Amino acid sequence: MLQHTRPGFFCLTNRVLKFAVLAAGFAGAGSAGTGAVFAAEPVEAPRPVQRQVEHSLTSGQLDSLVLQELDEIDDFQLAGDEEFLRRASFDLIGRPPTVEELTEFLSAPTVDRREHAINRLLLDPAWGTTQAIYWSDTISFRVPPPELTFLDYRPLKKWLATELNEGTPWDRIVADLLTGTGEVATHPDATFVAYHQGNPTKLAAETARIFLGVQIQCAECHDHPFDHWKREQFHQLAAFFVRSKVKMPWNEGPKTVVSDAGKGEYRMPDAMDPRKKGAEMPPAFLAGNPVGTGRSDLERRRELATLLTAPENPWFAKSTVNRLWAQLMGRGFYDPVDDLSAAQVQHLPAVHEALTAEFIRSGFDVRHIVRLIVGTRAYQQSLATSGEQERPLFAAARTGRLPGDAVYDALLTALELPDVRPPTPKPTAAIRFPVPPKSTRETFAAIFGYDPSLSPAHRMRNMDQAMLLMNGKQLQQQIDSRPDSGTILAGLLQEESDNAKAIHQLFLIVLARAPTLAEARLCLAHVEQAESRGAGFEDLLWSLINSAEFTTRR
Repeated sequence: MLQHTRPGFFCLTNRVLKFAVLAAGFAGAGSAGTGAVFAAEPVEAPRPVQRQVEHSLTSGQLDSLVLQELDEIDDFQLAGDEEFLRRASFDLIGRPPTVEELTEFLSAPTVDRREHAINRLLLDPAWGTTQAIYWSDTISFRVPPPELTFLDYRPLKKWLATELNEGTPWDRIVADLLTGTGEVATHPDATFVAYHQGNPTKLAAETARIFLGVQIQCAECHDHPFDHWKREQFHQLAAFFVRSKVKMPWNEGPKTVVSDAGKGEYRMPDAMDPRKKGAEMPPAFLAGNPVGTGRSDLERRRELATLLTAPENPWFAKSTVNRLWAQLMGRGFYDPVDDLSAAQVQHLPAVHEALTAEFIRSGFDVRHIVRLIVGTRAYQQSLATSGEQERPLFAAARTGRLPGDAVYDALLTALELPDVRPPTPKPTAAIRFPVPPKSTRETFAAIFGYDPSLSPAHRMRNMDQAMLLMNGKQLQQQIDSRPDSGTILAGLLQEESDNAKAIHQLFLIVLARAPTLAEARLCLAHVEQAESRGAGFEDLLWSLINSAEFTTRR
């Protein structure tokens, strides 16, 4: 398994089998078309006017509202500084703190160190990247893979990260996603329409689900059985996209082009025979009045963007705030986060309403809402790792799986794991369109990834994840104590001759915390009885990487 005794990746030696028990026990983290393109140059859709920004709600007021709604508790038990910084770093910038960042944080004045840390993390460019990954995954996880091409969301992620880091209001970003036109490679905001292939019914369903928390797709064939949505309302929403034309090339997702079909009106399929076209449906936004037919593609989608992102829209702000709260607290006010129907239980309604009002008042400032939540004592509580079912609902945030990109970035921080992309296979007579190989990051994102809209209980751990961490070839190369390997571990052992201090430093590097006294004793005993110092520390590093705590947000 490890460098000194490795006959094969699946050969676990006796010393590793013994020490693997330790990996499970660290901190007890537990589970937690075709055709011509009409417009050579796309016309840029106007963005909503940015409103005057006003902030009035504070983190302290949020805490008071939470306590008022939770009669079972009267105070919050704060997490230790190491636990807080690790959780906030993963939540805000998608990776654990480095040893240097942790040391600087712990040496800062106690009175305002957490506030300063939150501000620093929110100004880090990785904050926009982390949010971009969340929203890109939210969009992409339910997009069916098309034939003869492979979708690439990297342009979208880069664009989203730039917009969020620059403080672009969320209503403006969503308006751009709904009105994006042109080639995805140069107009990433066209990705949402492009990768749904301009399909009006798919776009109607996903627009409502992702940006409004409205499950209107059940009304496509009949009136919604559990909500008030009518079939006509679903198809009126789909009518906004009837003139969206998408040309998808072979094997190059970013070359997909969104343009105006130039003509056409939407006709609702016949209720008895969906293959037949029924009544013509003018575009209308859910319960609103029709906006008229005869409009161009861009005019229709602009109108939809204006109606959807309006402060008066009761779903837009509530849905976004629900998702942001779920990202940071482990569960939303509504669960799952993409269903805000009256049939679902709403938790902490006063808190949800207060944050929604603040989000609108702030001009849809995502960073401001995140800062408010992370600044609360409710967020900063110590999280239970066992017996959580005995705690009152929402008495604390909950532990959970780290998303795939965060797992990779944790390995990048701890091991300097390189992001390697294998060469693209050449087409053959048998395989005309070979699958593009995944990079290291993309591999971890796929194996550890999950649909952000799923309830936490459905984000399962699996054997593929365990095998990748236990036996991944690249990981094995980074768990190498030999002086000429150039790894972090090799450097640590060369710089620190004291085993106890080296163990302490390794915990800081991998788990962003010091070992407990019991952990330190157990690790020291193992290292000192191992066949060599290097072998003992390789065991320790392998066990820390494979512990539940390493891939758990807590």
